[in-house]
Amino acid sequence: MADFLLSFFTPILFFVSYNLIMIPIYIGQYSFFEQYKIQRHRVWPWFDERQNSRDEFWKLTIRSIKITSFNLLVLLPALTCLKIVLQKTLLPPNEFLFSTDDEHWPTPYENGRDIMKLSLIHEFGFYVTHKMSHTYPALYKYHKVHHEYKCNWTMASQHNHPIDYILSIGGPAVLALGLVSQAHSMSQFQWILWTMYANLDDHVGYSFPWSPVRWFPFSAGTSEHEFHHSINVGCFGSKLSIYNSLFGGYERYNKSIINNQQDQNKKKTLT
Repeated sequence: MADFLLSFFTPILFFVSYNLIMIPIYIGQYSFFEQYKIQRHRVWPWFDERQNSRDEFWKLTIRSIKITSFNLLVLLPALTCLKIVLQKTLLPPNEFLFSTDDEHWPTPYENGRDIMKLSLIHEFGFYVTHKMSHTYPALYKYHKVHHEYKCNWTMASQHNHPIDYILSIGGPAVLALGLVSQAHSMSQFQWILWTMYANLDDHVGYSFPWSPVRWFPFSAGTSEHEFHHSINVGCFGSKLSIYNSLFGGYERYNKSIINNQQDQNKKKTLT
């Protein structure tokens, strides 16, 4: 029960808290934060001068609330139960994941090792399922719901068709937790916090330099996922650049960076 509560309620509380923190920032348009906005050429949709654009945004937001509520309140507990059953099946008899005595508590090395394993496997699973969702029309018809947002804000992070949620959100997580079934519940808890924050960071619409998910080697910038949403191609990973670099996904993104740099150089030359 403790394992279930940690795995189920943590993402919900984190999602609600993050949105409550970000909404005043979005509304206030403070210059300190706006300097880190990724799509500076676009006005936030709720401030758009066109009435129809604002109406479309609010309709999409109401839809997001409904979709997100179903994903977090129905699918997430179901996937959490699947994770617990799977791990109990894979673990040796009498092995307890949720145990806090000295015999079972993970050492700092074990904790870091298991979180790294979970992250690498999950990222690979996300890369593969995400790329498949853009390759095969039978899958893209569900994934395109997530791409209804061209300019990201935090509500976009959980705006997935239920089938797409199971495939691209739940699938990689269950894969990682199944393959690293020996990871202690507290290691899993830290990893769940990490992945939830990273997902929100990918869709926040700002590239904050202080974001902890960008502080380590091979990390992927928020601008990459924003680029993916804006043109709907490439950058299939989430938190790491490894698999995009190894198996493809940066071609259009790198080209856009070069073009942007050339445009900036031309402007400097003219001035």
